[in-house]
Amino acid sequence: MKSDIKIDQIRLNIPYENLNMEKFINNEIPEEVVVVDGIFHFFKIFDTYSRSYGHNGYTDSFEFGGDNGRISVMYNKSRKDMGILIDFTATGKSLYENLAQLYGIKIDWKALISIVCSQYSGHVSRVDIATDLIDYGFSVNTISQSLQQGKYVFLNMIGNRIDRKRYKAIGDMDNVQTLYVGSRKSDAFLRIYDKKVEQLRADGMYRSIALSCNDWIRVEAEFKHRLAKKIGQLITNYEGDNIYPYLLSCVLERWSLVIEEKEINAK
Repeated sequence: MKSDIKIDQIRLNIPYENLNMEKFINNEIPEEVVVVDGIFHFFKIFDTYSRSYGHNGYTDSFEFGGDNGRISVMYNKSRKDMGILIDFTATGKSLYENLAQLYGIKIDWKALISIVCSQYSGHVSRVDIATDLIDYGFSVNTISQSLQQGKYVFLNMIGNRIDRKRYKAIGDMDNVQTLYVGSRKSDAFLRIYDKKVEQLRADGMYRSIALSCNDWIRVEAEFKHRLAKKIGQLITNYEGDNIYPYLLSCVLERWSLVIEEKEINAK
């Protein structure tokens, strides 16, 4: 059995207010990107970059990683109240970490998040916390069926049962491969899915791991807006060096999968 905890995807926002943009004058690279590079060292890690259009109100995007995994630095000079957004997709973050290791550059996410939140008065606007459960001998389909049959139940932060209407299973009747808990529009959303099936595709980044294991379940919590900002601040203030068990506790605190009491009593 093997388990792993990591930040899968993250977005960070840096406000313009505390930036001295005059010292970042560069004819080729926008000063917003130079500021961000001072934290993340993208130009040391990536050989190429591209310019594109932003989205969600951001007009400009400066992108690293390309099709193999994208990281975007987005801004809108006419809407400086929106700040500068640094968006790491899951594949972009993985590529960033792998290339940094190749070049001997240490990536410490606690330190990076702390710099954004403390030194630049920024915040985390989205963070996905993922746990991989490899060779634990159960499936998403089993979890889904046990929830529908009332054998298992999810509890929320205050110990109340989460209504079954809040679950959504994706797949056919006999083989559920993805389970959602909550709403994607909310600040907290949980996904449980069959990572082995995903990675067995020809383009799977970790296909060799999928081929060598019996089962691989990904539990992934998506935190946005207010909750992501709070987690970013808690990471910044965290006194220990290893933030990952703490991040797992953020997930388990909000969603606890337990055996229904009547099932325990029946035994």
